[in-house]
Amino acid sequence: MGIMEDENIRQACMIIALQELRDSLEDNPDSTTIPPIRQPRRELGESGAQYIHRLLTETPTECQIQLRLDRHMFVQLVNLMIERDLLHDAKYVKVAEQVGICLYILAKGVSYRDASDKFKHSISTICKYFNQVLEALVILSFDIIRPHRDLSEVPPEVANNTKYRPYFKDAIGALDGTLIDAIVSDTNGVPFRDRHGRKSWNVLACCSFDRIYTFINVGWEGSVHDTTVWKDSLGDPKFNFPHPPPGKFYLADSAYPNTLGYMTPFFGGVRIHMPDFRILPPRGLKEHFNKLHSSLKMKMECSFGQLKKMWRILHNMPQVSQKIQMSIIIATCTLHNFIRMHKLGIPIIQHDASIGVADSTMYAQWRKKSMAKVRHRIARRIWRANRSESDNVGDDNDYQDDSEDDENEDHMEVDG
Repeated sequence: MGIMEDENIRQACMIIALQELRDSLEDNPDSTTIPPIRQPRRELGESGAQYIHRLLTETPTECQIQLRLDRHMFVQLVNLMIERDLLHDAKYVKVAEQVGICLYILAKGVSYRDASDKFKHSISTICKYFNQVLEALVILSFDIIRPHRDLSEVPPEVANNTKYRPYFKDAIGALDGTLIDAIVSDTNGVPFRDRHGRKSWNVLACCSFDRIYTFINVGWEGSVHDTTVWKDSLGDPKFNFPHPPPGKFYLADSAYPNTLGYMTPFFGGVRIHMPDFRILPPRGLKEHFNKLHSSLKMKMECSFGQLKKMWRILHNMPQVSQKIQMSIIIATCTLHNFIRMHKLGIPIIQHDASIGVADSTMYAQWRKKSMAKVRHRIARRIWRANRSESDNVGDDNDYQDDSEDDENEDHMEVDG
């Protein structure tokens, strides 16, 4: 009975709709003969091309505020895209506007619809050029995200600083991981849940002391431990990881093993990070070392902080495929390096991609023992330079205990 009533109601609604349509045609007999005129999507307001032109010609700082690149950087990036044959002018959207669309979305973290309102193009057009510029930036990353100086040389940030030069002249940079928001379905999101309960990507990066990324590994879920990403980066030749030369090392935090080529702080009953020393000064050999180690490694933290602050899309990832999300992370790191290189006067040189060398002995005991000796040696030098009459007996015991541990490690290495 209920089914029949629903059918009767549906037929009655259809009859009413047809009657209203017939009445409207009778009132406007010519409406069927006049073809509909397609109106432009928007008629008023500044077009995207006019917006980019205004940023480049009027207020000097407006381009940097809106797109994060000043006028000279923006023009250099556009010319680089054209010279490398990565982007081409379209009929209605030139390369400069294409790049502007992508930078606007990355900088502001806005949706395609918001960018559509700003640049006066359809959402599909905005999406098309955003993805094309992303792809171009990923290609550029092979020439931009890499070491730009000889790793066997002492970095000028260390060589010209008496605070670090006596102890960390063999440090070539810092290595660390960071979490960046990920958008995945709840069904597939369990592996992406990090220690804070949020869905994220675990990104590993190496950074020189001038805050230029020399390596990134993107694609691991947030629940994965940092050492897993690190081991994957070193062990797979396709990543072309910039391994430290013999006698050189990266600074890393306590999440990584203290092994040859990677120096971590002391942990276990001692303070590790710079904020820990704000109230009370360091005490003992290990804490003096940790403070200086953390102070130099802060270059890495500053790079991550600057990256996330400048490109707001990393805090507001759009609902796009995982591949595009990874491209967004690579693109923002590429732009970060592009800005730093422009400021430091480092040219962007095109080089042939090469296959790196795998390192599968990072957990070997002989490497850990060798690096422990190097770390203790540096810690003793820092300790001697910072010792004063105010240090108490407990600190002296700390020094003696570490010396004994160092001697024991020397014997272990000989016995091995």
